[in-house]
Amino acid sequence: MSHTAHHESRVVAVSVERMFDIVADVERYPEFVPLVYSAKVIGRQAKHYETEQVMALGLLRHRFRTRTELDRPNAITVTSTDRSFRRFEIRWSFAPTPEGFCHTEFSLECEVRSLLLKPLGEALMTQMAATMVNAFAARARKLEAAGR
Repeated sequence: MSHTAHHESRVVAVSVERMFDIVADVERYPEFVPLVYSAKVIGRQAKHYETEQVMALGLLRHRFRTRTELDRPNAITVTSTDRSFRRFEIRWSFAPTPEGFCHTEFSLECEVRSLLLKPLGEALMTQMAATMVNAFAARARKLEAAGR
């Protein structure tokens, strides 16, 4: 069994709504989130969507499905009942700062079920957790600079 936990908090110089939109746009993740090889929404409702994602580390690939709950513009929760995980949960929360920026909280809890997937799971989740907020902050800066 492999367990990864990570929590991070930072202020990103964009509005709460903008940061929410960047995090909610899962199909763009392969463009800027390390290790995300592909992400495709396979079902969408007003306040949630289902996604099939592929994580990659070198030649190793792992495909799994997630469910994303949207509480606009305050929070996003991503869970998976995929058999490869005993537990998978990512929580994002967004709050405005007095300057009009976004105080962003990120937490990840992941426990891989399979002993065969343990090395890949540990490597993927540890690296993903360590780079996730940086990737989204960089994406926000890039979009702001481009005026998008």
